[in-house]
Amino acid sequence: MTESGQDFLGYLKGITGPVHQRIDDYLPNKNPKRHYDIVREYVDRKGKYFRPGLVLLACELFGGDKEKAIQAAAAMQASEDWILIHDDIQDHSDERRGKPCLHHMVGEELAINAGDVLHMIMWKMIKDNDKILDKETYDRLFQKFYDFLIITGEGQFHEISWVYDNKVDVSEEDYMEMIFKKTVNYTVMGPLHLGAIVAGATDEQLKALEEISIPFGTAFQIWDDVMNLTVDSTKQGKERGGDILEGKRTLILVHLLKNCNPEEKQKVIDIIAKKRENKTEEEKNYVLELMDKYGSIEYAGNYAKELQKKSLDLFDNKYKDLIPECKAKDIIREGMKFVVGREH
Repeated sequence: MTESGQDFLGYLKGITGPVHQRIDDYLPNKNPKRHYDIVREYVDRKGKYFRPGLVLLACELFGGDKEKAIQAAAAMQASEDWILIHDDIQDHSDERRGKPCLHHMVGEELAINAGDVLHMIMWKMIKDNDKILDKETYDRLFQKFYDFLIITGEGQFHEISWVYDNKVDVSEEDYMEMIFKKTVNYTVMGPLHLGAIVAGATDEQLKALEEISIPFGTAFQIWDDVMNLTVDSTKQGKERGGDILEGKRTLILVHLLKNCNPEEKQKVIDIIAKKRENKTEEEKNYVLELMDKYGSIEYAGNYAKELQKKSLDLFDNKYKDLIPECKAKDIIREGMKFVVGREH
C-alpha cells in the first residue's frame, strides 16, 4: 500500500459511521436538552477513530466477527471523548479537533459534568457486551477494559504532577514509564487486546500484541510530541506549541534541558514553571528556537522512527507465526507506518 497509509486511514473512515452510531444509540434524547447537547459535543466532533479502529482490526486479525466487536469499539471511543473533556481542563488547553475546547464554550463546571455523564454511559456500553459475548469472553473483556483505564489514570497522574510540582529533573526513563501508562497502554495495547479478546485470541497471542504495542505506542506518542511543535494548528486540530504552554515534560524537553547551557536551562525552567496564562508567545518561541538549536525535535523524531522499525520487525518477523497473514494485518502494518510522519 502507499507510504502515507491510505488503506489504514480508509479503514478508520469506514468504521467511523457504525461506531459513532452505536455511541449515539446510548446518548439520551431528552431534557435537559442543553445538557445532553454538551454531553455529545466531543462525540459529534468525532476524530480519527484510531483506537476503535485498532479494536476492530485486532478482532479481524484473529478471525473474529467484527460485528461482535463494534460494542467494545464504541465504548473505547466514548472513553476517549470523556477523557479528553477532562484532559483539556487539566491541561488548560484551548483547542480540540479544530474547535474551542468544551470548557471554553460552557465553563469548566458544565464540561466536567458532561464528561462524568459520558463516563457513566461508557460503562453501560461495556456492560452490554454481556448480551453479545459468552460469559468467559465478556469477563475477560470487562477486566481488560478496567485494567487499562486504571493504568491510564496512573500515567495522567505522573504527567500532571510533574507540571503541578514543577519537576524539572524528569529523565528519559521517567518519560517512557509515563507514556507507557498513558499512551502505549491506552492508545495501542488496550484497544488491540479488546479486539483480540472478542476474537478468542490465546494468552500467547495477547502477550505478542503487548510486546509489539510498546514500540508502536511509544512511537505514536513521541511523534505526537514532535507534531505539536512542528505542524500548523489547522492541520493538527490543536494549537502549535501547546505542549510548551502547558508545561508538558516531553522527550524533546528532557533532551533540551540535558544539552543546553546553564543560562539557557535556567531560562527554560523559569518559562516552563509559569502558568499557561502567564506565558508569552515570545517565551514559547524562545523554547522552540532552543529545541531547534540543540536538535531536540530531530532527536525525538529519529527516536520515534527507530521504534517504528522495531514494532514492524516484531510484527512481521518475531511473531509472524502467532499473527496470521490477512487483510487486517496489512492494514495494521500501514497504521504502524502512518503514526510516524503524520501531520494530524
